[in-house]
Amino acid sequence: MAGSAVLFALMNLFARLASAHAHFTVVGAMRATVGFLVALAVARARGVSLVVKDRRRMALRSGFGTLAMLATFYTLSRSELPLGDAATLFNLAPLGVALLSPLVLGETIGRRVVFSLVVSLAGVALVLRPSFLFGAGTAQAPGATTAAGFAILAACLSSVAMTMLRRVGQSESAETIAVHFSWFAAAVFWVLSVPTLRTGLGAAFFDATTALEMVVAGLCAGFAQIAMTRAYGLASAARVSSMGYLNVVASALLGAIGTGHIPTLSATFGMMLVVAGGLWVTFGGELRKI
Repeated sequence: MAGSAVLFALMNLFARLASAHAHFTVVGAMRATVGFLVALAVARARGVSLVVKDRRRMALRSGFGTLAMLATFYTLSRSELPLGDAATLFNLAPLGVALLSPLVLGETIGRRVVFSLVVSLAGVALVLRPSFLFGAGTAQAPGATTAAGFAILAACLSSVAMTMLRRVGQSESAETIAVHFSWFAAAVFWVLSVPTLRTGLGAAFFDATTALEMVVAGLCAGFAQIAMTRAYGLASAARVSSMGYLNVVASALLGAIGTGHIPTLSATFGMMLVVAGGLWVTFGGELRKI
């Protein structure tokens, strides 16, 4: 899961760079297509059967995952929201997993989840700095506010997809799940990108640099998807999801290097609170025993 988090951070960076010249549906379609090819190649190399045993749960995982991916790539296409801020909001998903896992998976959580939720929401407030809390002139730009809303939507949808991933991961291989999700997402994104390509807005798709950025984003996402899927098949959903918070740190650093967005002091502290809330969900019980 740690390796998956770093790879997804690289995907975020290259998707942001590609989105400066290509529509987000085209970038998402390329990411899903390359991810599908990666997952298929790994499955063939390992001799893994791609026959789906639990079609209903697989469909739910792929459906919610694709919706989350749409919201994610739209957010990444909005340069008004710094990459680190976007990654922070994406990584509210583990809290959603912790809240959903008792209902869907029957996994036990303690009272620390409520405390973690409060801490993480305080972190989100510091990242977004809404005017009703911090006064006039402190809120994000309108475009950033819209992007932040889609990032939170992506986190909500991802929490459902990851919860289903824990369930389906007990009966399906990581490669099977990754292949099924990737081809489904690729089909949806290519259909949605048709109007863009027809109007010429997707012309940058044929630009060598932009195409390379999309391919690299797809490669990173493809291997990250397999690593994440395997992780959810090995341990409890809430515990595994916490390692995804490495994505916040990696995305903030990569965003500062690749796009020049340096997080403000309050945003940095907010990121730390979101990460702390997620880690407390996972390790709070163990810390109390020390």
